[in-house]
Order: sequence, then C-alpha cells, then structure tokens
Amino acid sequence: MRILLRISFALIVLILIQTCITKQPQATVEETHLMLTAMEKMGKEYSKPRLVYGEMVINIDEIRAWSKDSVAAFRSLHAIPEDAEPIMQIWSASIKDHWTQRLLAPTTLETEPSLAYTEPMYGNRILYWELPDSTLNTYPIRLKKTFKYLTFDYRPRINEWVEGANWSEIPGDISKKYTRSETFLEQDQALIDTVHSILLGISNPVQKARKIYDWVQATMTYVYPPHERGVRDAFDSREGDCGQYTALFITMARIAGIPARQQSGFNFYPGNTGAHVWSQIYLPIKGWVPVDATREDGFLHLDNGRIITSVGLNIPLEPVPEWASFAFSEVEDDRTDFMQMYTLLNFGLSARISTERTIIRSIELD
Repeated sequence: MRILLRISFALIVLILIQTCITKQPQATVEETHLMLTAMEKMGKEYSKPRLVYGEMVINIDEIRAWSKDSVAAFRSLHAIPEDAEPIMQIWSASIKDHWTQRLLAPTTLETEPSLAYTEPMYGNRILYWELPDSTLNTYPIRLKKTFKYLTFDYRPRINEWVEGANWSEIPGDISKKYTRSETFLEQDQALIDTVHSILLGISNPVQKARKIYDWVQATMTYVYPPHERGVRDAFDSREGDCGQYTALFITMARIAGIPARQQSGFNFYPGNTGAHVWSQIYLPIKGWVPVDATREDGFLHLDNGRIITSVGLNIPLEPVPEWASFAFSEVEDDRTDFMQMYTLLNFGLSARISTERTIIRSIELD
C-alpha cells in the first residue's frame, strides 16, 4: 500500500512539474533563429537575449468639465490667463532602439497622436495628444502602444586604466551637458564636500564612479514614496526610491567630473512591470555604460528584464502653455522631469486615468 502511495505521489509531482514546464512559452524555430542571429551581431558583452511582445495603454474615462467657479478660482490661484481654455495634454515617449534594446518592428498606435517629434536635448521620440473640452462627448479614450523588441543582459568590458588615460578625449559637448548642475540634480556645497571627501586619494575616473556607487548603496535606504523628488532630499534624508538613488548617484558623479544621465523605463518581465530608473555614465572609449544604484550587481551591468522608455532629466516638451507649473502639473518651463508611462497637464477638465502594461509574450533562450 505504501509503495502504491509513493508511486502515486511521484506521478502527481511529475505531472505538476510537466504542467509548469509546458506553461512556459517555447520559442518557435523563427524566434530562436532571430535571437541567435542577434547574439552573433551583439558581441561577447551581451548575453541572455529575450524576445518580448508587449503593449502599454493609457485609459482616459469619465471626462468632466469643471464648474465656472472652479475654473476661475484655479486661474486666480495659479496666475493662468483669462483666455486659457480648458485642456488636457498628454505626452508619452515612443519605444525606440538603445544599446541593450532593439525594436523588431515599428511601434503601432491605436490612437494617432496630435503631434509626434524627436526632442533635441536627448533624442527621445515624443508622442503628444491634445484633448480639448470637445472630447467630452467622445470618451472613453484609449491610447495604446504595441511593440516587439529584443533585450539583452549587458556587461561592458572595459579597461579602467585605458579609459582614465583617454579621459580628455570625451567630447566637450558631452562633458559640459552631463556634468552640469540642473533642476533635481543641484550641486550644493555640502554634497560637493562629501564627494571630495569620499574620493580622496582616488584618481581613476572609473574607480571614482565605483566608489560613488558603493557609497550610495551603503548610505541610502529604500523608501517609497520619497518625501520629495530630487537630489537635495535624497542627500538630506538618505532614503528614497530608485529615482532618488539615481539622482544622488548622477549628481555625485557629475561633481567628480564623470558625465552621467538617467534612463527611465520599467522592469518588463512576467510578474513585474513596475516603473524603474537607473543611470548611465560616459567613458571615452566605451561610451555610455549602465549603473543601477539600487541593485547590488548594478555597476556596469544592466539585466535583460527592462524596457527603456526615455533618456535624461528635464526633458523638453512641446507645445507647453507658458502658465504650466509643477505646482499643479508634471510640466514647467517647457520641460518634464522624466518620462515613463506618460506626462500630464490638465486644466479645466477632470478624468479618471488608468494605465496597463501587458507582456503578451516573453521568450528567452535556454
């Protein structure tokens, strides 16, 4: 009897294992060939190719006009001109190629944007929808992007001494642009003194970047949501989410003379499509390489579980009303801080906005 029970139990376990295995997506011959061919072109720094079919959706529903009194009060509070009409503006970055991300087909849109353009600061491809109050009779509105891309695990192979010896070869425009102080990345004196203190005796720029990464990892505590966005709060509180870790690392790297910028996007693999941001630093020989200050294995490494949506902080947008302000929107001085799913400016209209991120298919080589 016991033998029969053991055999039955073993068969059940075997069936469960087989069921779990068969639920995993299996690559077709064409998909396998696609990933193997891509690996041959990418080089030894790249591994673990992953093929992803996905979509992102912005749902806008229950659009309502504010009352005249509410509009008048809001105008008065935020110095909005009397002739400013109620409007809802939405910007979203289009999925495009990056070092570790290769689009396999153009992104398709269910609703054509009012405008599409490449912004000049970082080269992000921006989609823009303008929803005036005439849309009150046309809701719900569904802004859907569908895409197919390859992503890779990336570990750049560098020689820190060669990079250091060629540091003066970094193009002047990159050095100037990505070592400057700017909104959310302010280089205050207390932070400058801290950087100089922790880098005392270190001359190699790559070693400096590693030291800053280690310091941020050891000093920061992950807390979501952060008290306030930007490096000042991150440095003062020594806590925050991935955006705060990244702001602190980037600013400290810039103070040390290392060009640094932000990449924004999402973890994008089955079971996790949460928002995430990380950093890049610029090396004279290798170019832009990844640093994820929230990950223990994040120095010069980016895993294949990401989708990149935009590059940079303080991304320029158009068209933006002169009266737009961070006090009541995600836009000010023709810029947004960064862009993952979308950026919103809304005046005179209310709506229920929800988002969806769906992985239709995700396949990795064994």
